[in-house]
Amino acid sequence: MRGTLWRRLDMLHQKHGTIVRIAPNELSISSPGAWADIYTSRPLLIKEPSSQTPPLNGAHSLFTAVGEHHQRLRGVLAQGFSDKTLRQQAPLIEHYATELIARLRRELEDADTPVLDLQRFFGYAALDTITHLSYGESLDGLSSRNEHDWMTRFFMHGRFSTIRMCLCWLSPLDTILDTVVLSMTRKQRAQNWAFFSSKIERQLAKGEDPTGQRCDLITPLIGKVVDDRSTEVRKPGSITKKELFSHSLASVVANSQLTTVALTTCTYLLLSHPRTLQRLVAELRNTFNSDKDITVQSTQSMPYLGAVLDESMRLRHPTPITLPRVVPPQGRVVDGTFIPGNTIVGINLHVIQTSPLYWVDPHSFYPERFLPPTDARYDARFDKDVKRAFMPFSTGPRNCIGSRLYLAEARITLAKLFWNFDISLPGQQQKDWLDQRAFLVWEPKSLHVSFVVHEK
Repeated sequence: MRGTLWRRLDMLHQKHGTIVRIAPNELSISSPGAWADIYTSRPLLIKEPSSQTPPLNGAHSLFTAVGEHHQRLRGVLAQGFSDKTLRQQAPLIEHYATELIARLRRELEDADTPVLDLQRFFGYAALDTITHLSYGESLDGLSSRNEHDWMTRFFMHGRFSTIRMCLCWLSPLDTILDTVVLSMTRKQRAQNWAFFSSKIERQLAKGEDPTGQRCDLITPLIGKVVDDRSTEVRKPGSITKKELFSHSLASVVANSQLTTVALTTCTYLLLSHPRTLQRLVAELRNTFNSDKDITVQSTQSMPYLGAVLDESMRLRHPTPITLPRVVPPQGRVVDGTFIPGNTIVGINLHVIQTSPLYWVDPHSFYPERFLPPTDARYDARFDKDVKRAFMPFSTGPRNCIGSRLYLAEARITLAKLFWNFDISLPGQQQKDWLDQRAFLVWEPKSLHVSFVVHEK
């Protein structure tokens, strides 16, 4: 509840090894071999139910559904996140990356000093992109000089969910909390629900797209959405309207939060490591002659940009959480160790990705470790890294369905940002920037940076 569990788990693993008992019936496991045994081996371990906040409308999203329901929802939603669909979505992603650069230029023209809070504008860009993809229209955070507080509201949801998950072990405190908080926020939640559901209704009302021009996440579902009382509910290939509402809102919250945190953190790490920043800027400006050349497609094959994103995710994953599962009654062997039945087990992303057991200089920022050995910038000392420990999007049937979308957004956003501007940290006041709390996701923190427009 203090937001420091990630730090505590790190200390416990350093003291006690790869398997640590953190509660009477719960183990934190930090070993590469455990990824497959916990998250992919059949039969699949069920998701620990207290680790997720129940949906407000009673219909599960892809994040909270289990078993056959999860399989059905994933099958229906997967088309919107395929490689083919991502290629169709590329112009929209590129549009909002360009809008971000335009907004920053406008802000700099009107500002008294060339210092802006980049975290805020990353939030607008991420939310505009995912709301357009999810609802066919954005929240227009980047256009003109608009401002809104949607990101703040979403981060508050993460903190509330963390507190609720803690209190669920101390029943009936969780019920009391739900009653109090939900009653206090009932009016606001009703407004939010009406706001976003109306956008989905408008998209569904458009019907199928014979031209194939629409590239949002709703259009592929048209014809598969059934009434909640229909006899076709829960048949393969179907999704109810309530499930669609629930998942779309959850997806918007997750994508906008994680993308904002990841991009802000990556930028801070780059600005704190001048040699790394210089290498990235050199790759970008030696590759592209103009801003228009920077596209989703053209940034896919940039080795140092990709390595920067991987190293940022390794060192400072946007969700430093554990992914808990429940061992079946008969028990299971996890990476060579027998675990008794009904035990909760999980891998904490922060712990395994910064463990000195698997990484050379684990708490330092070295994108070079993720370059291919044939790259002249690769450092052979990172041959000792155990890359099997790196699973930033998890693995198995519950891995992150939006990983391709995030990487496309992150690559083009960073590429355009550092191609167009020379950026630096003003003074020394942000040395402790990484000292943050995490409630499912890192707590938002402003990142004030100095901008100079790059002269081509």
